[in-house]
Amino acid sequence: MPQVSPEESNMRHALVMMAGSLALMSGNALAAVVVTSATIDLETKETKPSVVYADADKMKVVNGETTVIYRGDLQKAWIITPSRKNYVEVTPETVRQLNAQMSGSSAQEDAAIAQLRQRMASMPPAQRAQMEALLKSRGLGNLPGAGKPPPKINFVKAGPAKTVSRMRCDVYHKMVDGAQDEDICISTLAAAGLTAADFRVLESFSNFMGALSSAPQAPRSDLMRWSDMTKAIGFQGMPLDTVHYESGMPSRQDTVQKIERMNVPANTFDLPPGLTKQEIPGPRP
Repeated sequence: MPQVSPEESNMRHALVMMAGSLALMSGNALAAVVVTSATIDLETKETKPSVVYADADKMKVVNGETTVIYRGDLQKAWIITPSRKNYVEVTPETVRQLNAQMSGSSAQEDAAIAQLRQRMASMPPAQRAQMEALLKSRGLGNLPGAGKPPPKINFVKAGPAKTVSRMRCDVYHKMVDGAQDEDICISTLAAAGLTAADFRVLESFSNFMGALSSAPQAPRSDLMRWSDMTKAIGFQGMPLDTVHYESGMPSRQDTVQKIERMNVPANTFDLPPGLTKQEIPGPRP
């Protein structure tokens, strides 16, 4: 057997160690698109980070006090509150139940508003005008009574292109029922270094959530309603900078700081251990 020098022995040992490390990484890591953003409260100037991890059929959103994990392969989503060490599990059956609850609640609200409008018809003009203003201030001014229509959403291109985190994007006004809801700068996927396959999980998540994704209680995130935005603007785009409006005034700004492809631990999309499951409250009697 040929004699091996100390230098060659050290080199072989290093190669073996490197090969072992690569094997370990490939077995315990997943390639994902990671989007890091910052959210600024425009009144208090408080800034909070948020991170989105996207894989082929998995997604994780870490935003402030809440973490959402979606598993398309399991047809489940988990809404986690780390500070309370608890979570809520959402399944297709859960979505159907919540949709039914919201529909029932909406019908009750519409019936109550219809009764109120009947009373308003007999009020003096000044008092009726005050009631109309009150309803409008609460977003109920255009309701005829029963059968509340879904909000009408459209995107109007506005102003010159901008550069956000070295990526080009075009500015749109997002209008909801004729009122300004957002100023949003949207890049093409190519400009953001992405492909449609990178965000196929968003299509899956939108289908999973169904009508809940556009419910008033749902998070105001265009990534969560990516399919609707794509249809409205006519191309698959990536929101890079979004200014949200409340009562006609800018209230919050979300800005993408970087988009990168990287290996993440394989358990990134798993439900963390040590959490207590909370049941979603049922309908009130």
